[in-house]
Amino acid sequence: MDAPRVVIEVDGVDVRWDDLISSEFENTLYLAADSMSATFNNGLLLSEWLKKSQKVKLYMGYVKDPQKWSKSDLTHLFTGKIDGVIPSFAGDMRVKIICRDYSAPLIDNEYSVAFAKRTSSQVAALLAQKQGLKPVVADTTVTVDQDIYADKKEWEVLQALADLEGFVCFVTKDMELYFGPRKDADESVAAQFFYRQPGRANCRIDFDDSEVGVINKVTVRHWLGKNKRLVEASAVNDSLLKAMGGKEKERIIYESKAKNVALAKQIAEKRLGELSRSVVTGSGSAIGNPGIVTEKRVQVDGCGRFSGLYYVEKAVHSFSKSGGYTTAFDITSIRPDGAEQYRQDLYD
Repeated sequence: MDAPRVVIEVDGVDVRWDDLISSEFENTLYLAADSMSATFNNGLLLSEWLKKSQKVKLYMGYVKDPQKWSKSDLTHLFTGKIDGVIPSFAGDMRVKIICRDYSAPLIDNEYSVAFAKRTSSQVAALLAQKQGLKPVVADTTVTVDQDIYADKKEWEVLQALADLEGFVCFVTKDMELYFGPRKDADESVAAQFFYRQPGRANCRIDFDDSEVGVINKVTVRHWLGKNKRLVEASAVNDSLLKAMGGKEKERIIYESKAKNVALAKQIAEKRLGELSRSVVTGSGSAIGNPGIVTEKRVQVDGCGRFSGLYYVEKAVHSFSKSGGYTTAFDITSIRPDGAEQYRQDLYD
């Protein structure tokens, strides 16, 4: 059986496998920073070398020969900076590092760029360059209001501009700032989960089939033209609204394709049809799989009517030499929406 392995690279140097005790990587949706922690044996005083702001990369996966392997056999999952170094000199000497990905400086810093007439894409490219990120930015042409910048963190500015343009914005493991249309092309299945199937069982999952997450109203918005005129239309599922006791559960979608009210209404009705379906969510754990990351799809088998395809909303990859490699996950039957809904879900 293949053996699980992890490599932590700090400022271009791989920490010795013999010193690694455990690691955990939490992969979330766009709004929050991905995080990683690792604990090492500190007998050789690694804590003297490890420092805040050092660049860290995480590689996880499996190798066929546990005695002869290299980092190239593993999957690159995370790139970020050390936020903290926590050594312990009680009993056995250990040191822990906690890290966040390169969206963290944008999340932490107030927007301090001089006010000027700029388009959304110009602001995104400017902030990417400021933080040492490679801009992967779709061009926009309309100058945005300065009110969007006022009293906000850099990340809040980027997300507000992404909402305005109908885009998403996130930082990749390759230190790219992506600001552009949401990518829907990748519909491949990243993993298959089998429950109580002889020879293939590899997971445990708890499901929730309830009205939580069911939407009975969708509103589509877009700001059009130089003066950013608001185009808006809504669609309501009246029967579902009545069944839910008249309690309105609305989702607001920012869509650049809504060039007029008729198009906005058409888009709202289409999305309502998708979102007014009962949403099934689940959470569980499985044998470690570096392919399980947010927005990828997974196939669940052996769970009766709950079997089928789901989207990953959160994945936590944990490794320890004593416990092996596992992946915990949250899944949903409907693909997660754009950045505005991520913010609504996180803050609510």
